[in-house]
Amino acid sequence: MEIEVRRFEGSLKAWFDAVDISFGQRVVDEDLPVVEAYTELDRALAAYAGDRVVGTAGIFSFDMTIPGGRMPVAGITMVGVHPTHRRRGILTAMMRAQLDAIHERGEPLAVLWASEAAIYGRFGYGLATFKASIEIERARAGFREQHVPRGTFRLLEPDEATAACRPVYERYLPTRIGAFSRSEGWWRAEFIHDPERWRRGGGPAFFLLHETDGVGDAYARYRMHGDWDERGPKGSIDVQEAIALNPAAERELWAYLFSVDLSAKTRAFNVPVDWGMRFMLSEPRRLGMTIGDAVWLRIVDLPAALERRAYAGRDRLILEVRDGFCPWNAGQWEVEANPDGARATKTDADPDLVVEAADLGSAYLGGVSFAELGLAARIEECTPGAAARADALLRTPLAPWCPAVF
Repeated sequence: MEIEVRRFEGSLKAWFDAVDISFGQRVVDEDLPVVEAYTELDRALAAYAGDRVVGTAGIFSFDMTIPGGRMPVAGITMVGVHPTHRRRGILTAMMRAQLDAIHERGEPLAVLWASEAAIYGRFGYGLATFKASIEIERARAGFREQHVPRGTFRLLEPDEATAACRPVYERYLPTRIGAFSRSEGWWRAEFIHDPERWRRGGGPAFFLLHETDGVGDAYARYRMHGDWDERGPKGSIDVQEAIALNPAAERELWAYLFSVDLSAKTRAFNVPVDWGMRFMLSEPRRLGMTIGDAVWLRIVDLPAALERRAYAGRDRLILEVRDGFCPWNAGQWEVEANPDGARATKTDADPDLVVEAADLGSAYLGGVSFAELGLAARIEECTPGAAARADALLRTPLAPWCPAVF
């Protein structure tokens, strides 16, 4: 049967019924009023076999912090093909339709967290940010220096957590490249909503606010996984999100999270790879940090993406970009960059660097260098020193980091 990819037509429940088949889940009616507030059905694509949906591709519309400011991006989500219809080109067809629509809408970038990392490179997505996971025993979470706490803590009820935590996040947003803006619906569905079936055996979510002089400057969402044996408690604290606006607040926040009663260890799935806690603890190796992939980035409109980014210096480079999936990006581009932005124009001049679109996406936020890509034979340096010059332009003080999966 012929497959047709087009805008999804149907109810919110029908959408999530179709989405969840790909992820081995089932939507629950009580979730629908919550997810309705942030689900953009007007941007949802579906693959139809007759009148039956066999594939889905959704988008969250938000701004992402980039070097020099914020940019509207398409947050790709809820992408899947039903197991009954794999290996028929459905995903490629949905990616084709989705990127064309994003380009027409004028969003220069598309970003995603990949459920399976091998999928998206062929569509021009490059791995642009990383995240660290940690697990540390409570007894080993000692700090290098004594600290007199300045702040206080409050445990918040779910119905007050957004109002207290969102202002902290909004102040944090412009300070970390890779963070994204969140709607009221996102806060409700992804931060507050906490059905038991999502807890993976843990307890309910706790919402912790740190205040200094009465003003919130850090927060955390965490849950406890209780466990006991004949020697006593050996449970764990799972930190889903922790945001702090300054080193003092971050130290006090994590001192709390490392020492909750009846826990033997603290775990976190997603902290920055350049996390300051590495230099606050007396035994940083006890964090057991492991690095994993996070956000994949696709440059959809190359001149717009390059021109709206800020740079760490001034230079002129000719880039040859190879882009078979979005051919409007392909060719030689003269990029004249400065701290306020750039001018990117098509040219016939010989290139300084030859790069695939996916690898330019990896480098765009400053989290991956052309020197690293060179080690993997992912670039061709036509002018000696061009990779180092490009890295000097794109470098950022901190590694890009996305605080939450979307």
